[in-house]
Amino acid sequence: MLIPLLYRSRLPRLARRMNTRVALVTYHGFTTRTAHAGIENHEKKHLDVRSFEEHVAFLAAHYAVLPLQEVCRAMANGAALPERTAVVTIDDGYRSIYRVAYPVLRRFGVPASVFLATEFVDDRRFLWTDRVEYAINTTVRERADLAVGPTTLHLDFRSRESRMAADRQVRSALKARPQDERDRLVDALEQAIDRRVADARDDTDLYQPLTWDEVREMAASGLVGFGSHTHTHVILSRCDADRAARELATSKAIIERELDRPCDAFCYPNGRRGDFNAATRQLLKDHGFRNGLTTVYGSNRRDADVYTLRRYNLGKPMVRGEVEVRLSGLMDVGSLLKR
Repeated sequence: MLIPLLYRSRLPRLARRMNTRVALVTYHGFTTRTAHAGIENHEKKHLDVRSFEEHVAFLAAHYAVLPLQEVCRAMANGAALPERTAVVTIDDGYRSIYRVAYPVLRRFGVPASVFLATEFVDDRRFLWTDRVEYAINTTVRERADLAVGPTTLHLDFRSRESRMAADRQVRSALKARPQDERDRLVDALEQAIDRRVADARDDTDLYQPLTWDEVREMAASGLVGFGSHTHTHVILSRCDADRAARELATSKAIIERELDRPCDAFCYPNGRRGDFNAATRQLLKDHGFRNGLTTVYGSNRRDADVYTLRRYNLGKPMVRGEVEVRLSGLMDVGSLLKR
């Protein structure tokens, strides 16, 4: 109820005019559909195109939307930026970036930075969360058990609600496991319920990655920049030093090979507190990255550390006026106290 009340007041407009902090906004996937089958997109990771159009129109009207690297250079060097500066970022590398979001960005002339999990794009290996969602959504089984460490998950697929609960249960359990074990557990789940998105021929467009031809076309436009999201979408702080270094080096090399230009932007998978630290920051610098984006909520001071930049997640359903309220900074009080 708070956001509608704030939106109906004049406070967001006043706060926006007074707020000189830099706002980075983030999305993941996009969709032209208003409804999805079963539990597909039940966590609303893929934003509907109409909402995205409204967001981009608002940003274009009220902010100087600049390329990420231009903003980061200014922040690192203490150079001037427009009073209200925003940056659009998109994680993972779904094909819907090209098919759904890119036409909107071109129409409004708004730049964006896309962060690629290069195994997803280069090897077309689906993201593990999508593999879990697809398997649970399409299985014909009613139940299955999955051993995760010392715990056995008892999964129920008899209703849409129980499938959503099972999907969340599996994701939560697997996020806490070591990276290599997580991959083996996803394989085990797919085998146990006899469903693999990699084998499916229909109804998988939501999960498909970009092609390199699509990436190159967007990069050539000058409107879309590309950075690393690791190679296999791992949480760097949960990797040993050698694995983390390989993830950075591999992803950087693939992007530079395909685009024939430097890759020096980075976004932390998951990106929450604890997913990055002093060691991962140094690794980024050692591998030639000039910034690191988190998913920690909030805006950024103009002298902020460019290796731990905060972002607003706008890639989810929102009530009327929520984008304006959040970007105004009125909801930032809790995050500012945690600095």
